[in-house]
Amino acid sequence: MDMDAPATQVEFGELVGITKQAVFNHIQSGVLPANGTLRQWLSAYCSRLRNEAAGRIPSNARERRDLAIARQAEAKAALDEREMHRLDGLILDLESVRHAMMAWAALGKNEFISAVDNIVTAIESEHGISLDRDELQPHIEAALRVIGDYEYQPGHPSQGSSQNMDSAA
Repeated sequence: MDMDAPATQVEFGELVGITKQAVFNHIQSGVLPANGTLRQWLSAYCSRLRNEAAGRIPSNARERRDLAIARQAEAKAALDEREMHRLDGLILDLESVRHAMMAWAALGKNEFISAVDNIVTAIESEHGISLDRDELQPHIEAALRVIGDYEYQPGHPSQGSSQNMDSAA
């Protein structure tokens, strides 16, 4: 075998133990110079193998492994950051949030009732009249029922509150 003769894909494949298609792929990717000799191809091929073995040229498997390691490191960093925020009191547990929302809803209900009462009193005082509060009660209760029955569903935009109040009345 003349090492300085122009190389063929079949001959080189037999020499190094790879398929003709693999030789073609190495030519296409620039690993093997087009129209090179067997000596040039062997030198380039061995150089590529040394670089891959030394980790200087990323292979598909190495890239996937490196990406997996990077994703794992990012996930661990995010988990550590959440834990740090939890310890610093910057993240609330679900039960604390639920308790706060229930307290807020009760406060809102009381403030709403108080505001309606203050509005009615102001109208009566301003115009020297007396309003029948029993006629207002169904509207107040309907509004409070819509507020009290509200159930958060992630990913579902809430519908307009006036629609909900009309349907509840």
